[in-house]
Amino acid sequence: MTEARQERFRVLILDDYEGLAESVPEIERLRVKAHATVMRTRLGTEEELAQALRGVHAILLMRERTRFGERQMALGPDLKLISQTGRGIAHLDLPAATQLGIAVAVTPNDSGISTVELTFGLIFALLRHIPQIDRKMRDEPWPAIPGTLLERKTVGVVGLGRIGRQVACICQAFKAHVLATGRTLTDERAREVGANRASLEVLLKEADIVTIHAPLNPETRALIGEKELSLMKPGAILINTSRGPIVSEQALLRALETGHLGGAGLDVFDQEPLPMEHPFRTLNNVVLLSHRGYATVEILRERFQLAMANILSFLENKPINILNPQVLAPNQDP
Repeated sequence: MTEARQERFRVLILDDYEGLAESVPEIERLRVKAHATVMRTRLGTEEELAQALRGVHAILLMRERTRFGERQMALGPDLKLISQTGRGIAHLDLPAATQLGIAVAVTPNDSGISTVELTFGLIFALLRHIPQIDRKMRDEPWPAIPGTLLERKTVGVVGLGRIGRQVACICQAFKAHVLATGRTLTDERAREVGANRASLEVLLKEADIVTIHAPLNPETRALIGEKELSLMKPGAILINTSRGPIVSEQALLRALETGHLGGAGLDVFDQEPLPMEHPFRTLNNVVLLSHRGYATVEILRERFQLAMANILSFLENKPINILNPQVLAPNQDP
C-alpha cells in the first residue's frame, strides 16, 4: 500500500474486555502504520456498531464475542480485512465476506491448556464445594461442608480431541478411571491417554463426572438433552467448557432443580453474555463462569499479537493466514 493509504488506514480492535490489547508490543508497530482504536466494552446495538465501523478498514475480533454476518459487515463499507483470533469462525459469514471483498485472516489455535486447567478448576470447585464454603466463611465461624474426592472416580470425557486428550491424561494423576466417547474415536486412540472407549450412553450411565470437549456442529448441537441427562447417575456432575448449545439448557435446569444432578460447572451458554435474569444465576449447585476457558493473560496477549501481525502483513502487501485469498488484489500474495 502507498504511504498515503497507510496513514489513513484505520483499525478497530473490538471486545477487549480484559484490557490487554494495549499491552501487546505489536500494537506500537501497528500504530506506526495505521490509526488503531481499542474498544473494551461490547457494542450492543447495530447503531453502535455502525458508528464504530465508520471509516474503518480492518477489524480485529477476539474469538466469537461479536457476530459478523452479512448484515454487520455491510455496516462497514470501507472494510477490507477481518483479523480473527483463533481458527474458529462460526460467528463469521465467510461467503458474505468474500462477496463483499473482505479478506478474513485467522491465527493458529493454542494448545488448549488454559481450558484444560479451567476444567479441573470447575471439577474441584464442585467436588469440594469451594464457592459455597467461601461464601459461608463470611457469615459463619467454620462451615462444616464435606467434599468429595476425584480419586478413583469415573470421569467421562465427551470428545477426545486437543483438549479432551489432555484432560484424560491428567485424570491419571488422580487415579481416576476415564471413559471417552467421540464420533471417530478408536480403542487405540483412547488407550493412548489411559482411557477406555465407550458409547455415549454407557459413559453417561457410569461416569461420576461428565466433561464436554466436543466441537459445536450439527451433530453435537443438543447432544446432551433430557434423555441423556436422565441416564446420568444421581448426584453426578456435568462440566461444559466447550459450547453452550451442546447441552440443552432447559433439560439441564430441570436436572439441577430436581437434584438429579449434583451440580454443573458452566463456562459457556446458549446466549453470551448470560442474561441477568437467567435461572442458572439462582441455583446454588452451579458454578458459573463468563467464558474464561481461553481467557488467560498469556493466551489473550498471544492472540492479540498474532492477529495484529496479520494486519501488519496485510498493510505491507504480504497478507498471511487468509481464508479467502480470492478477494486479494493481484499484487497481494496470500
